[in-house]
Amino acid sequence: MPGNDRNLSFAGNGFFCYFFTMDDEIFMFRENARQMNIDLNDAQLAQFTVYKNELLLWNAKTNLISEKSSREIITRHFLDSLTALPFMANPDARIIDIGCGAGFPGLPLKIAQPRLKVHLLEANRKKVSFLKHILRLLRFSDVVVLHDRFENIIRNNAWKEKFDFLVSRAALKLPALQALGGFFLTPDGEFIAWKGPNVEEEIQQSLEAQNDFKKYELIQHDIELSFLEIPRKIIIGKP
Repeated sequence: MPGNDRNLSFAGNGFFCYFFTMDDEIFMFRENARQMNIDLNDAQLAQFTVYKNELLLWNAKTNLISEKSSREIITRHFLDSLTALPFMANPDARIIDIGCGAGFPGLPLKIAQPRLKVHLLEANRKKVSFLKHILRLLRFSDVVVLHDRFENIIRNNAWKEKFDFLVSRAALKLPALQALGGFFLTPDGEFIAWKGPNVEEEIQQSLEAQNDFKKYELIQHDIELSFLEIPRKIIIGKP
């Protein structure tokens, strides 16, 4: 393990500057990301460090994430969010994250692939306040926070067929994502869902709903990574 991997580093990204020391957790984060063919530079690691620290500070006062997952932010939230990045071929894609909570998966995806154009849709006021706060710290000008419910958003045709990817991390079931994909996604757009290992019932429900909504081919990817504590499937809906 080279000694200079942990030295005090300066990270600059536009107007974002941050001094940090790479501790064991951040060092392992970088190594685990490399197992997914994601190479995070010092600037990105610094952004993830700020994100983690601010999330812990806010979570001590308001319920953004569960107490258990707050002890495992990098594994349960950062790395889990990044498992879909290898399936997103377009680095300039426009993404809408439905029910993003404290920013997952949309914000980790944005940090790892800075050219993504991300819209974060969240109805909870406290979580929206946190999202706006962390975006100000990271100086992201091309990430939009939508404080609303998707039931309201779809009444506005301004958002119809505007996105290349719709992502949702355990916020919605597949039939609902299929229906929302028909509204938000471009004709070639795809939705991506993070699911546990037992997703067969949802897939069957989605197939039965195909007559009512735009048809999608559902492709399952088993994510088998030793550092993820729970088995994971990535479900991609292709038109």
